[in-house]
Amino acid sequence: MRLLVVTPTLGDSPWLEESVASVAGLPCACCQVLVAPAAAVVALTDRFPQTVVIAELGSNRGMYAAINTGLGAVGEWDAFTYLNDDDLLLPGFAYSVARAETAVRMRRALFVYGRVRLIDTEGRLLGAIPVSPWPRLNRALYAQRIEPVYQHGTLVSRAAWQQVGGFDPTFRYCGDSEYLARLCIRGVPAVRVAGEVAAFRLRRGQLTKNRLKMMEERKRVDEQLSLLPRHLAVRHYWARLCFRVANLPVYAGRIARHGFVSFDELLERGE
Repeated sequence: MRLLVVTPTLGDSPWLEESVASVAGLPCACCQVLVAPAAAVVALTDRFPQTVVIAELGSNRGMYAAINTGLGAVGEWDAFTYLNDDDLLLPGFAYSVARAETAVRMRRALFVYGRVRLIDTEGRLLGAIPVSPWPRLNRALYAQRIEPVYQHGTLVSRAAWQQVGGFDPTFRYCGDSEYLARLCIRGVPAVRVAGEVAAFRLRRGQLTKNRLKMMEERKRVDEQLSLLPRHLAVRHYWARLCFRVANLPVYAGRIARHGFVSFDELLERGE
């Protein structure tokens, strides 16, 4: 299977080497593409000769436009994930690759997700992100503004990408949430693997800190994809209960480390 990892970067992240190394250390063959401003391409090529470095098409077009550029720049590939230049793929990502290989051979649309570790700027464990225990619950969770899947380490087959299209570059904060919700409502099958597939680094200055802008765009996602029903049915409450119960270890770990704070509050704290 030809795996593509796209990393949009300005080239100045102090964690870029660690991110690139996490991809190179995977027990599977893959191509990593760094999409950077034109002025940074030569320097990044010298620093990371094992990667493909391409220039962004235009300036200030946003991260999701850069990801689309990377997906269209390297020819044939069978499945992709995108990795921020301060985040990590973990060894458990290999389980996602294994689950995707069968679908790729059959040219089936599929996306695979798993648990995501939260780390600080030094790589220390902060907790985990709660994710949906069963993909069949995802649509009902979206209907309640509960994010069932996060982009970190989520693997999307080329057939799924062809079915739903690329990222919407008009989003600056929630383009990944919109894309994953679009996969769900377009009926692309999902698989969850048991292991931790990626690490999300909390730091100062990242886009997730701007909660007001995030919520504004999240509302647009809900409206654009018609995610919110007029009335909640029994299946919605059941899905929420399953989500909460399955993630009790995540909540317990957060309370033990940080006290009674929500996931959003933890994101806002940063380091």
